[in-house]
Amino acid sequence: MNWDARKTWVRVAETLATAVLYLAAGQIGLLVPFTMGNISPVWPAAGIALGAILIFGRRVYVGIAVGALLINFFSPIPHVAAMAIAVGSTLGPAVSAALLKRKSITSIRSLTDVLLLVLLGGLGAAISAVIGASALFLSGVRTGTTLPTAMAVWWVGDLLGVLLIVPLMVNFADLKVRKHRLPELLVLVACLLAGSDLLFHQSSLIGSVFGFALLPFIIWGAMRFSIVGAALASCLVSAFAVWETAHGIGPFVVHGTWGHHVEALQMFMAVLSISGLCLAAVIAERDTVEEALAREEKLRRAQEQYRRIVETTNDGVWMVDAGYRTTFVNRRLAEMLGFTREEMLGRSPVDFLFPEDVAQKQADFERRREGVREVFYTRYRRKDGSELWTLVSAAPVLSDGGKFAGALAMHSDVTLLRKTEETLRRITAGRLAASISHEVNNPLEAVVNLLYLLKTQPLDEQSREYVALAEKEILRVSAISKRTLGFFRDGSAWTELPMPHLLDDTLSFYEHELATHVVNVVRDYRTRGLVRVSQGEMQQVFTNLISNALDAMENGGVLTLRVSEANDQNHPGVRVEIEDTGIGISDADLKRIFEPFFTTKQNTGTGLGLWVAKQIIEKHGGTIAVRSQKGPGKSGTQFSIFLPHAVEAHAVA
Repeated sequence: MNWDARKTWVRVAETLATAVLYLAAGQIGLLVPFTMGNISPVWPAAGIALGAILIFGRRVYVGIAVGALLINFFSPIPHVAAMAIAVGSTLGPAVSAALLKRKSITSIRSLTDVLLLVLLGGLGAAISAVIGASALFLSGVRTGTTLPTAMAVWWVGDLLGVLLIVPLMVNFADLKVRKHRLPELLVLVACLLAGSDLLFHQSSLIGSVFGFALLPFIIWGAMRFSIVGAALASCLVSAFAVWETAHGIGPFVVHGTWGHHVEALQMFMAVLSISGLCLAAVIAERDTVEEALAREEKLRRAQEQYRRIVETTNDGVWMVDAGYRTTFVNRRLAEMLGFTREEMLGRSPVDFLFPEDVAQKQADFERRREGVREVFYTRYRRKDGSELWTLVSAAPVLSDGGKFAGALAMHSDVTLLRKTEETLRRITAGRLAASISHEVNNPLEAVVNLLYLLKTQPLDEQSREYVALAEKEILRVSAISKRTLGFFRDGSAWTELPMPHLLDDTLSFYEHELATHVVNVVRDYRTRGLVRVSQGEMQQVFTNLISNALDAMENGGVLTLRVSEANDQNHPGVRVEIEDTGIGISDADLKRIFEPFFTTKQNTGTGLGLWVAKQIIEKHGGTIAVRSQKGPGKSGTQFSIFLPHAVEAHAVA
C-alpha cells in the first residue's frame, strides 16, 4: 500500500514538473523577439514536451496540456484559441514520441537517431503548427502574415525547440564530466559566448560566412562532450543569435523585413544544430564501435587464454548437452581414449563404455540432471579395446535461465594407479595364500600320516572305506591348498580335458551335500567340450562355484550344469554354465562379486574364492560373467564361463 502511494506521488511530481518546465519554456518563447500573435520563431516548450514524454511516458500528457493552456490562456488571444493550441501542443509531441518509441529511440545514439528525430519531430511540429495557426486565424487573431507563412514559422519554431532541447534532456545522463574535464567545459562555454559576441559585433563577415565562423565551437563540443556537448553549444549560439538579431545586431538584420529576419535566423539555427548533432552522432557511433571492438578483442583474448588452459592441461575435459551428446572434448581427452575430437563430437559417452558399465554411467548423468556434483572413479573403453580408468570431477551446466543444459566433467588418467593397486592386491593375496597353504599343509600332513597308521590296524570293510574316503578328501584339500599357492607360482600342468567329465568329477565330492539339501542336478551337456586347461585349477573353479550354489539352496532347488559350443568376439570355444535356483545376489553385491576379500558369508567366507576363480579363468584366456535376480519365485544365479578351444588356450598359456 505504501509502495503504491509512493509511486502515485512520483507520477504526480513528474506531471507537475513537466507542467512547470513547459510553462517556463513557453514564457521564454513568447519573449523571443519577432513573436506575433503567439507565433514564436523558436519554441523551446516543444522540446520540453517531447523530451518529457520520451523520459516519463504518456502520464505527462496532462502536464503538457496544462502548461500549454496556461501559457496561452493569460495571453491576449481568445480562450477557445488557447484551448485549441493546448490540444495541438500536446498532440504533436505525443505523435512524435509514439513514433520514436516504436523505433526504439529514447535517446540519441547514432546518425539514424538524429535523422529520425528531425523527421518525426518535424511531423509532430507540423501537427501543432497546423492546429495552432488555424486556431489563431479562425479566432481572428492578427499575426501580421498569411496563414501558410504563420504555419511555416510555427513549424520551424517548434522543430528548433525539438532539435535544441530534446538531445539535452534525453542524453543528459551521458554528460559525465570528470574533474579534469570540467575546466575544458567552462572554457568551451566562455569561448562560445566570447566568439559569438565578437562575430555579431563586427561587419567584415557576410552572412554566408558567419555560420562557418562558429562551427569550430560546435565541433569542439561534439568531439569532446558528444551529443550533449553539441546540443549545449547549439543552444548557447542560438540564444545569442536570437538576442543580438532582436537588437538589430548581426548579419541577419540586413535581410530587411520581419519575415526575412526570421527565415534567415531559423535557417542558421537549424543548420548549426543539425550539423552539430550529426557530427556528434557519427563520433558517438565510432566510439560505440571502438568500444564494441575493444570488448570483442578482450573477449577473444579471454577465450584464447581459456582455450590454451583447456588444451594444455593434463586433465581431459568433456562437455555434453542435455541430450547427453558430446559438444566439446579437449585434445588430452581425445588422446586418452585414442580417438580424434571429430570422432567424438555429437556422440554419447555411452559409446565409449564397456556394456556392463552403461547402466551406471546413465545413473551418473541423471544425478547431474538433478544438480549433483561429485567426484568418482569410472572406466572407459579405448579405441583399441583396452581399459581407461579416470578420476572424474563432474558438475551440471545450467543455462542463463537456470535450466539444465548439460554436464561438464574433468578426467584424470588413473589407469596406471589402478593397475598398481591391482598388482598390490594380487601380491597381498599371494602372500596370504602362501601363508595359508603353509599353515594348512603342516596339519594335513599329520592327518595323512595318522590315516596311514589307521589303515594298518585291523578294520572291517566299512571302516576301511571310510578311512579311504577321508584320505581322498584330505589329499584333495591339500591339493587345493597347493594349487592356490601354485596359481601365483604358475606351476600347474596343462592338458586337454572334456569339461563334462571335469564337472562330474567335481560334483562327485558333493553327493552327501546334494542329498542333504535336496538339490536336483540337471546335466545339459551339448558337446564334449574339449579344452586345454590345468585340471587342478579348473577343478578349483568348479568346486568354488558348486559350493556357493549349494550354500544358496539350503532349502533345496535345482542345480543346472550346461556345456555348449560358443563364440566370443569371433573366437570359438566352450561355454560352461553353472546355474542355481537359490536366494540370488543383490545388485550392490553383484558389482563387487569378483573383488578380493569381498564376501557375503561374514563368519565362514574369506572373499578370495571368486576372485581366484576369475584369475584362473583369465589365465586360461577365458572370461567369467554372472547374472542374478532376487524375488519370490524368480530368484537364482548363473555363472557363465567361456574357455577358448585348445589352440587358442595354448597360445594364451
